[in-house]
Amino acid sequence: MAEESNELAQRQEKEEAKIEQILQEVPDDILIGVLTERIQREPSTEVKKVVQAVSKHTFSGPIPPPSMLGEYDAVHDGLANRIVSMAESQQAHRQALEKESVVAAIKTESRGQNYALFVSMLIIAGSLYLIDGGKEISGSILAGGTLTGLAYLFITGRKKEDEEPNS
Repeated sequence: MAEESNELAQRQEKEEAKIEQILQEVPDDILIGVLTERIQREPSTEVKKVVQAVSKHTFSGPIPPPSMLGEYDAVHDGLANRIVSMAESQQAHRQALEKESVVAAIKTESRGQNYALFVSMLIIAGSLYLIDGGKEISGSILAGGTLTGLAYLFITGRKKEDEEPNS
């Protein structure tokens, strides 16, 4: 008796697997149409559950697809327009933040270059003062070391910027 029960359960599982495979191959719109007709003829809880699972819609992004927007408008007049306006204002906000970020980065780079120029000129002036005062070796070391350090900084700084991935 138990063997017959197991065998029956196995056959039923195989049949369900075959049905599931067939349902996967049938296009969703045809399946929904057939199930809708069947519900109208003989309402059944199981069929309704299948139709609900098949007709599930998802989307990604700030604005739902047009068909879904129409459904929002059916719920409350003007709701679709509010959703689109919200997405537009969010996009404008993001663009404004990106613009501020770019402007701030440009100002920071410019300020850094101005400070580097000022410090370089100050060191060169100090080197010339030392050389003019008879301390040629100290003045040359100060000027040469500074210029070598600046050259190294500009070269390696450029390489690091080139290696960074664009994000």
